[in-house]
Amino acid sequence: MFGSKQKKYLLSGRHSWFTSRFVVLLICVAIISLFSVSFVLWRSRNGALPSRTGLYTDWKNASYTEVHTKTGLILAKRPLDGEALSLRGFSAYYLYCAQTDPAIAQEYLVDSIVSLRNAWYRVSSIDKPVVAYILGKGYYQRGFYYADLAMKYLAYARDSGLQRDDLSEYIGLTADLLGDNALAIASFTEALASSPSDLLLFTLSRSYLKAEDIDKAKQYFLETIRVTSDDLLANRCRFELGMILLKEERFDEAESEFTTIMEKEPNSADAQYGLGVLYEARAELVKARAAWRKALRLNPVHSGARQKMNI
Repeated sequence: MFGSKQKKYLLSGRHSWFTSRFVVLLICVAIISLFSVSFVLWRSRNGALPSRTGLYTDWKNASYTEVHTKTGLILAKRPLDGEALSLRGFSAYYLYCAQTDPAIAQEYLVDSIVSLRNAWYRVSSIDKPVVAYILGKGYYQRGFYYADLAMKYLAYARDSGLQRDDLSEYIGLTADLLGDNALAIASFTEALASSPSDLLLFTLSRSYLKAEDIDKAKQYFLETIRVTSDDLLANRCRFELGMILLKEERFDEAESEFTTIMEKEPNSADAQYGLGVLYEARAELVKARAAWRKALRLNPVHSGARQKMNI
């Protein structure tokens, strides 16, 4: 049917067609192979990292140890991951709160602060108030020398409109550390309105006492005694009231407060110290020194009694 030239033409055309298809196939295989190798290398570098879904499931279940461990694995590969840094900081803080060993607790607290400080620069503005809230609480737990940083982040959380039941309380506690009695009183009052408690009442009483608003201090000490079921807290209020009454030279009422403490807590060094101050005010110095010696036997480091005995 076909001449020799036609056959040669057809054969050369089929050869070109198969050749072009074969080249395309080789290119596809090369691309797929390259993708597969890249994927394997990526998996190898990332070491099959924990999934975000699993991480948030652990968080929802309050499995803070799991969250802490898994975020550590993620950060070992991606140290600038803001989300992982935040979750690690949060979990470390809650592990700190639950820890009974002081040394281990401090390790968790430092870990929390370091993680959240790094997260602060790597999360969106929407997430910053929550980071600031936990970071501020963490700095407060570090004590007086970190109080200014605690206030910086707690105030940021408050000014950002973050709503947390204990935010005002922590601002009040931090203000108390900084000696800002006005802010402490305002914050504790706000906290009481949303989450009333006997301990908050007592703390507010102490703030009024530091601010030298004696009438308000006495009012809140008495209110704390009225509402609390904690005898130790009630006795602390009675001691403060007794010392106020001593300054007001209402000696019989002060003695009543100290003896009431002794009835409920016979080994109270504070009550013995208060009685000593009462006897001193009555010029009964032998009885005063005897009371202070009793206070020191009960609590050898009682600062008031040591000062009175010139120790």
